[in-house]
Amino acid sequence: MRLRDIGRHDDGDQPRPDLVAVLEHYGVSMTRTGMVACPLHEDRTPSCSVDENKGLWKCHSCGQGGDSYTLIMQKESTSFVGARTLAASLGLPADDAGGGDEHLSGSSYGGRRPVPGRSRDRRGGGGYVPAWRRH
Repeated sequence: MRLRDIGRHDDGDQPRPDLVAVLEHYGVSMTRTGMVACPLHEDRTPSCSVDENKGLWKCHSCGQGGDSYTLIMQKESTSFVGARTLAASLGLPADDAGGGDEHLSGSSYGGRRPVPGRSRDRRGGGGYVPAWRRH
């Protein structure tokens, strides 16, 4: 495994478990600052930063980090398959951020109906025109 692949998992189209739900499962409560006590070692002061939007965590004390699957793998000493199985058995809510376009109705990627492209040089199409473009 290459260094840049750490934290990446081949989970196909399945959404990964929500990081906050995984942290709460291990008894770590979120703060408004995004800093929490690292679940991998004893912490007197919060040394682990959590980005809820990206679903990533990084401990500035022990140097570990990754996504929700990485946290489960580190905490339970298991493989990716074991982490995915554990997350499914615990019923952890999934984080569906950054999914594909297949869930959007009317998306050309979903195969429901074609969406016509926009022509950038179309004049008089109506709509808002910024002040700097008005003549």
